[in-house]
Amino acid sequence: METLHQLVKWLSDNESALSALAAIAVIAGILYGALRYVLTPLLKRNISKPENSLDLVEKVIAKPATRGLKMPRDDRRFSIAVMLFESLSRNPDDEFIAAGITSEIIVHVTMVPTIRVSSRLSSYSARTSGDSLSEMAEQLNAKFVLSGKLQRVGDRIQVTAQLTDIDTETEIWAKTYKRDMQDVFEVQHDIARCIVGTVLGEVKFAQTSFAEEIPDHQLDSWGLVQKAYHFWLTAFSQKGVEDASNYLKQAITISPDYARAHAALAVLLTQQLIAGTSNDYDQCIIDARRHIEKAYRLAPSNIEVLENAGIAWLHLGEARRATLALRSAIKIAPLNLIARGYLALVLAASGGETGANEAIDILDQNFKTAPKHPSAPYWNYFRALAEQRLGNQEAAIEYAELSLAEQPGWLHNHLLIANSKCVLGDKQSAQSSLDSVCSVNPYLTADFYYRQLFNETSGPEDINAFTGGLKKHGFIKSDEQ
Repeated sequence: METLHQLVKWLSDNESALSALAAIAVIAGILYGALRYVLTPLLKRNISKPENSLDLVEKVIAKPATRGLKMPRDDRRFSIAVMLFESLSRNPDDEFIAAGITSEIIVHVTMVPTIRVSSRLSSYSARTSGDSLSEMAEQLNAKFVLSGKLQRVGDRIQVTAQLTDIDTETEIWAKTYKRDMQDVFEVQHDIARCIVGTVLGEVKFAQTSFAEEIPDHQLDSWGLVQKAYHFWLTAFSQKGVEDASNYLKQAITISPDYARAHAALAVLLTQQLIAGTSNDYDQCIIDARRHIEKAYRLAPSNIEVLENAGIAWLHLGEARRATLALRSAIKIAPLNLIARGYLALVLAASGGETGANEAIDILDQNFKTAPKHPSAPYWNYFRALAEQRLGNQEAAIEYAELSLAEQPGWLHNHLLIANSKCVLGDKQSAQSSLDSVCSVNPYLTADFYYRQLFNETSGPEDINAFTGGLKKHGFIKSDEQ
């Protein structure tokens, strides 16, 4: 007790000195915070921050002596600044709704390891500072800015969102969402999901378009991979696959342990397999398997690696591994619509009726979220496959024709249509569809199509659903059972 009294007396005698020390500590903390706030953006411009921890494993280093000038590896290519959505009404409740939508968007985008998103605090501070979008993007070291406005009209709210590419000063996407206000939290959640699902696809497409415009000799390994994806998304054809494969091989030459390049190349090799355009089918299988196994070994939690593993393993006859990889990608980033679309493909091809029904549910949600997503042409093909597995031939034809209208290079739609036409008894139309394939790719015959699907499907019922009509009318002569 005596010790306690002595301590109290000492604190009283030295109150002034202690107050001064406390004040100095507070000032030092404020100065530290201010300096960090000011210097962090400057330092980020000069220090490349890995897009996620897996980059340390991937060792993406682009420094070959023979390739001339390289684009700097700058994480701004992966970054989005989400601005606090602005309420246009005087109702304070609307400000909370706008803030809620903004917060949910940030949370969902944060789940995607390959994209860096501004924190809520920095986004809110930037919006309230009154700076222009470009100034805010510079402050937050971001390439893309997502901004929006909220307006109330009676019992409904209207949210307009737009995505701006700061480097090119162009608006690359904008959309207005209208919802009833019966359940404000559900409305916030719904709008945020729709915005994020669409924006992630637009950012992916913008990155590939950006790389497409850069001369090849100025591209690093990241840029070469993006350029390869550009062909995949916009110019799918036999030549497009070959060009994209060459870009990926260059990327691997620059960065031998770049997991994304290996994964993407594996997919393009399997595309040559299912199109019949490989010069050495057996070697193509070996190479595809080698690249996807290496990619997965290097980066087993990278979303793009998991996406590509799903496609590659399906075409290599490992549907179960494909399903597990894609479900893992979706678990990491639930609004990754690309992975969700590929899961629908695997389920439609190899999951029987249960899988086909789940595939349709997934694709319906994808289209509801982002009806104009860059992957939409392929989603229509996946839907056609699921409908055909369920025996809905008219619907299968309808979705396959939608896919062809948007992506004429995806010739498998013609084969799918031909099978449905045969089931419906229209052999003449089926022949016309097969002729359309042959005129572009004579290697992609009905027999070849059967053998590939036989490798991907899970049993007799699946293979019969996709090729039974063709076989019944004599277009398939394969005796493989």
